[in-house]
Amino acid sequence: MEYAYHPVIRFYPKSFASPQRTKTRRQPRRRSIMKHRPTAFLFLILCIALTTGCWDREELSDRVFDLAASTDLNKDGTYLTAGQFIIPSRIEQSSKGGTGGEKPYFIETGSGKSPLEAIQKARQKLSRIITRSHRRNYYIGEDLAKHGIKDMLDAFSRDPGNRIRMDIWVVKGNTGLEALQVPYPLEKVPAVASLKIHKAVGGTSGTSYLDFMIASSTEGSCPTLPVVDIVQGDSSQRTIRFYGRAIFNHDYKLAGYLNFVEGAYRQWILKRISYLDVEENIPEAGGSVGVIVTNFGSKLKSRISSENKVKMEIELSGVGHVSENNTNLDLRGQKNLKLVQNTINKKTSEHVLEMVTKVQKQYGADVLGFNEALNRQHPREWNKIKGQWDTIFQDIKVTVNVKVNLKSVGLVGPPLQFKEGDINK
Repeated sequence: MEYAYHPVIRFYPKSFASPQRTKTRRQPRRRSIMKHRPTAFLFLILCIALTTGCWDREELSDRVFDLAASTDLNKDGTYLTAGQFIIPSRIEQSSKGGTGGEKPYFIETGSGKSPLEAIQKARQKLSRIITRSHRRNYYIGEDLAKHGIKDMLDAFSRDPGNRIRMDIWVVKGNTGLEALQVPYPLEKVPAVASLKIHKAVGGTSGTSYLDFMIASSTEGSCPTLPVVDIVQGDSSQRTIRFYGRAIFNHDYKLAGYLNFVEGAYRQWILKRISYLDVEENIPEAGGSVGVIVTNFGSKLKSRISSENKVKMEIELSGVGHVSENNTNLDLRGQKNLKLVQNTINKKTSEHVLEMVTKVQKQYGADVLGFNEALNRQHPREWNKIKGQWDTIFQDIKVTVNVKVNLKSVGLVGPPLQFKEGDINK
């Protein structure tokens, strides 16, 4: 029996190509890629060469770094500007343990009829281009602050070289140049001392310039700046001390000061504080108790009557840790702890209200955020009265309620300086 042979015929779609044809089609494409590869490589090398290098030709050796500056008003009405500049070679010697007592910085000044002219006069004495990207502090003398800093801020805000995260300080009772000249033993360059002191006492850093500009452009708000003064230390050497806050009016003129504690209460209202030391006398126990307050909270509740009479309720909260007990109370007992807590809350509420009244009656400047709270909570009513806010602010009826919860009494309950029989348990 014979079998017929039937060949298998396979049909391929047009979209498919046989292996032989596929191989022949890919070869020209590979040759094309290999042909352009040297050109692409040369183009890459050219890009690397163009993107590296110094186009403005300002090398580090041609720059001088300004860490702090100041502006003052001379008696003849001209401006005096000064800068505190780093000497890199002396910074390097100091980091390697070198001695010699030479300062790693120097101060240069310039005077002129305007802040810009004063800066130009200072530049004429420098062999390098001023770089302000590392500037941390800017000091304003008290005379200039009273005269007004509008012109200085205008030139300041137009210069892109000035950092937005910078602190501007008012030097109470002195000049900005004096603040630059005061040495500080803990820092190689004294320019950073004010900033670190402010942080060490629970304040914020790198925000005063930005906060000032925001408050200046907000309806009803008045700006503030942190304050330092120059005091005599334990030795004959003078030192810088953080004092509080400076209040400016709408004309950018200094209206007055809040001292350290008053400024801390204001920062508490605005939730811009990290900790605060509070010490109050406890009459029932014949002594005082010191508390460190943390975890701050703040709420502003506003009400407006039909006669446009505004009432503001301030609620402040925090967590307290007993740091000092000069009474005969054993604070491990809930009764004694409640007594101390209620006394501290009551007296702190009175102190905060005194600060608010001072701001209202003496300065007439809303630096407490009342306008913003009113705008959020009563936007329609705010649009009606915002043009008269400076007058209304002075007559606002304010109530303050402080609630500090004492969580810790320290490692010991009763004070160690009392005998067992004298302790009130």
